[in-house]
Parts: sequence; C-alpha cells; structure tokens
Amino acid sequence: MDVEITFYLAEGVKKFLAIGSNYFIGIVNDTTVLKYPHVRDDTASLAALSVEARILKAIGPHHRIIGFKGETSSGLLLELAPNGSVQQYLSGNKPTIQQRLRWSSQAAEATAVVHKKNVIHRDIHVRNLLLDAELNIKLCDFQGRLLGPDGNTEREGGSCENVKSSMPQTDPNIANQRTDIFALGSAIYYILEGHEPFPELDCVLDEEEITWRFASGQFPELQPFVLRSIIHKCWRGEYGSAENVMKDIGLCENDLANSSLKRR
Repeated sequence: MDVEITFYLAEGVKKFLAIGSNYFIGIVNDTTVLKYPHVRDDTASLAALSVEARILKAIGPHHRIIGFKGETSSGLLLELAPNGSVQQYLSGNKPTIQQRLRWSSQAAEATAVVHKKNVIHRDIHVRNLLLDAELNIKLCDFQGRLLGPDGNTEREGGSCENVKSSMPQTDPNIANQRTDIFALGSAIYYILEGHEPFPELDCVLDEEEITWRFASGQFPELQPFVLRSIIHKCWRGEYGSAENVMKDIGLCENDLANSSLKRR
C-alpha cells in the first residue's frame, strides 16, 4: 500500500532539497541542511536521528564523512554537499575512468574510517556517497550500528542494505565489516558501470535470484575489467578490511597512470 507523504518545511528550513525513504532534506543556509522526518514530531524517526547523531559524534570530523553540525528539535544539521550524490551525478554525466577510480578509492577510505571508529554503516550505496564542491566523496546516512569496545551493539539505527548490496547469509541481522565491504563492492560496481548490479533484475520480485547469484559466485560482468578482481573479492568476503580495498584500488590507479605515461 502506498503511503501518502505530506510535505512541510521544518523550522529553519528555507528551501526543500531532497527526499529519502523516511526523511526530508531542506536547505538552512549556503553550507547547511536539515534532515527531518516525513511526519512532523514522529517519535521513531526522531529516535533514529538521535542514533545517527551519536554515531556521527563517535566518528568525529573527517574529510570523507559528511559534516555534523548539531541537533535541533526537528532533526539533524548536516553539511551541504553541493553536487548531490554519486548516483545523481552519474545519471547526467560521464566521468573519466580516473574520476571513477578516485571515487572508488574515496568510498573505500570512508568505509575504513567508520570501521576504525567501531561503526557498521549498513547502507553503503551510491545514493549515500555525496559530492562536495570539488567532486570529492563524503559518506552520509549513519543509521547503522555503533559498537562498544567489546564488539556488542551500543546504538542501533535500523538501516540495512537492499538485496543488491547485501551479503547472502542465513541471518539477515548479522552486520559487520565484511557485510559493509560487500556493499562497498556493489557501490564500486555502480561507480564504474553507471548502474547497479543485475539491472535486469528487480530487488523485490527477484530477491531470491539475486541472492542465489551472489552466493554462487555468478557475478555480473564488468566492462572494462578495471577493479574486477577487487569487486569480486568484496563480494566473496575475502577482504579483512576496507583499508586493504583502498590499497588495492591505489595499485590500479598507479597502473593506469603508468600506462597513460607509456602511451605518450
């Protein structure tokens, strides 16, 4: 059943910017946006935003993480990313392979940053990879899990990946660095190809088929083959850390740069 969403401008919002699955994004000023619930004063949505605020505070400032500017009674004040998301950018532009590799590396860097802070993102996707004024990536939407020193969950925001970014496993509630890196692999695939894995399959109607293909290693083709082995290692759960993903992408960037020099 479709749920009708009644649009409104929260206090302090001058202009509507975007809509997510549960939240509006509104412009407060030239550098700041407010993330606020679809339903005014919705208790569950505000509680999830409180978790997001706690996670962002735990991560702290970083150039690959969207800037946190505080909380209001309506929602979260966040840094404005003037160039939207990578998903939006790819829909209207054709970046060079060098730019795509740079974004892939930056996405891996952002994932490594949050993991070092005991955060599991649970929704690494091109829609959550935002672009600043210089087209550099900033990861956003932190409603995953904050872990304590013992590895147990301290805060839970309730987010999760869709099936094309989700590691096949018997318990869908399992979330860890490997599941985030799996989703990172799907995000990198999207960055390189300009579309999600298995574009011919529907996330809802074809969920079982998508899960089976990932679980059995029937991965989608990638043209050109740049980062193919890295993406497959993400999907197979062979990386121990996102930092290692970033290092391998760096080697590919160096190889591409050296190849370009030899052709001159």
